[in-house]
Amino acid sequence: MEAIIIYTTASSMEEAEHIADALVGQQLAACVQILPGVRSVYNWRGKIAQSDETLCIIKTEAKRFKAVAQVIEQIHSYEVPELVAVPIVHGSIDYLSWLNDQVESEI
Repeated sequence: MEAIIIYTTASSMEEAEHIADALVGQQLAACVQILPGVRSVYNWRGKIAQSDETLCIIKTEAKRFKAVAQVIEQIHSYEVPELVAVPIVHGSIDYLSWLNDQVESEI
């Protein structure tokens, strides 16, 4: 298993919870941590913008990235939601085993 963390931001706690419930409920993610109070500064359509957002940290398998992205894109209110994945290079054997058990392994 190649474990990854996917980051996405949401416009509200409610949207983040909807995303988390969908991903965990469909066994596409083992866990989604929701962190409110993120302030994002970015360039959007030629202007500097700022938004208060809620960060989702999604733990899953690399082979699930496309399915996770599809769910997020269906639910998300943003025109271009953040979808960034990074590999989990090291982790405890027990935690990574649990992660693997939680994510449906059949594609």
